Amino acid sequence: MTNRFAAAAAAVLVIGAAVGCSSSQAAPQAKPGTLAPGTAAITINGKDLGITDAVQCTTAESLTTIRTGHEDSGMTAMVSNTRQLTAEFVRIRNLNGFAGSYDRGLQGKAAVTITGATYTITGAAVGFDRAKPSVLTTETFAIKVAC
Repeated sequence: MTNRFAAAAAAVLVIGAAVGCSSSQAAPQAKPGTLAPGTAAITINGKDLGITDAVQCTTAESLTTIRTGHEDSGMTAMVSNTRQLTAEFVRIRNLNGFAGSYDRGLQGKAAVTITGATYTITGAAVGFDRAKPSVLTTETFAIKVAC
């Protein structure tokens, strides 16, 4: 009888410990407007292209160069924080069938903000769409990237 009581007590303790240890903690939530480090979300002309983890950020003095994707399909942007946060250029390579660019003071338009380590670059780029490759077009973009 003593063995049965001891066995039952041990079983209750083991079950209680297992339940206590198995409580799941929610994964930390990213702050609103931010992404996980090393990821990017890109939208071209309103089409969400999803999230990529092919991100590279390089900073030299007040300039940060951001690259996503690869040579055939992706984007490169340069952001300056010399006086105020400014997009110097954005190069889009075959994203959603569009290849084009924004160049500060030359063509297109862009604005950049930062929340934590996440840059958001929005604007319009001038270039060509695969559907009409001989017609110059302007398409909007939104790039959110966490370095």
